[in-house]
Amino acid sequence: MKKASITAWLSIFALISCDNDDQEGSPVLGTWKATKTMTISGNNGVILLQNPITGCSAGAIYEFRTNGDYEYRSSCTSSWETGTFKYSEDSMVITLYINVDGGDNEMGTETLYSLTASEMQTITGKSDYDQDGVQDTSVIVYTRQ
Repeated sequence: MKKASITAWLSIFALISCDNDDQEGSPVLGTWKATKTMTISGNNGVILLQNPITGCSAGAIYEFRTNGDYEYRSSCTSSWETGTFKYSEDSMVITLYINVDGGDNEMGTETLYSLTASEMQTITGKSDYDQDGVQDTSVIVYTRQ
């Protein structure tokens, strides 16, 4: 009887452990501050345009926590955005959820162009900036704080 009880508890623990939103070990964890914008050539990867972020957008910060929560702060508004997130390393997409009417609703996604230990680049758009017939990528660069 004791073995059956221990087995039942281990099974319950395993189910609970597998059903959490923890992002422990995710490379996006931490605090990221927007520092600049860039346009990157789709033809050869050369940076075509680079500007520091100024004004109220310069204070934009993402904080991704191990428990799966995130917070987005911008000095452009007095409100903060909070919710949960999931990061897919395969597709390099961060999906953001907010709690609406008692449930998580997808709010949006951030597709990453690049992610290193110190820098995260999120895609903001594509256009043929240098008019060479190839789509170039515009990104916001976040630096790990």
